[in-house]
Amino acid sequence: MSPSGPCQGRLLWIDCEMTGLNPYLPPPTLGQGEPFQPDRILEIAMIATDTDLRPLDEGLEMIVRTERHVLDSMNDWCIKQHGQTGLTKACLDSPHSLKDVDAACRAYVTRHFDAPAVIAGNSVHADLGFIRKDLPFLSSTLHYRIVDVSSLKILVAQWYPSAPKPPKEKSDSQHRAMSDIRDSIEELKHYRCHFFVDTDSQ
Repeated sequence: MSPSGPCQGRLLWIDCEMTGLNPYLPPPTLGQGEPFQPDRILEIAMIATDTDLRPLDEGLEMIVRTERHVLDSMNDWCIKQHGQTGLTKACLDSPHSLKDVDAACRAYVTRHFDAPAVIAGNSVHADLGFIRKDLPFLSSTLHYRIVDVSSLKILVAQWYPSAPKPPKEKSDSQHRAMSDIRDSIEELKHYRCHFFVDTDSQ
């Protein structure tokens, strides 16, 4: 796979669900001598889209087999959130190790991209931190550039506060990796429709 650049305008949409938001370092509030366990990926989903943000297939969803003690050590928000969505039980029941998930994700990317894939999503830099730590095979297929829809969300809110809003996001009880990806794709379509000028048609 060459490091030349984006592949034919395609984007690789990625979203992860984790045990928390800290892949490497203990939080500053951690007391001296307290045990620290870096957060982990629980679920990852991805969809490849073409230049018009049309999905190339149904995408890939993978859930990482996770021990009960890891899930029990999550913060209160994650325990409630992942319990409500069914992710906690799915992690306990999953047959897939982290290595299995890494290999499947890499295979998905290489099927759709013949150059490093530009990833896209909301606050996708957070997902990328976990991917670099936990999924080295997948990480090796990714471009250094990203498309973060959250940046557009912030700029549009600041510059065009009265502009039409993007489609309403799902409630917390519906948040899972694949549904979040589909929401992000629709959000970028909204910004493209309302804020990007099609110079080719002028």
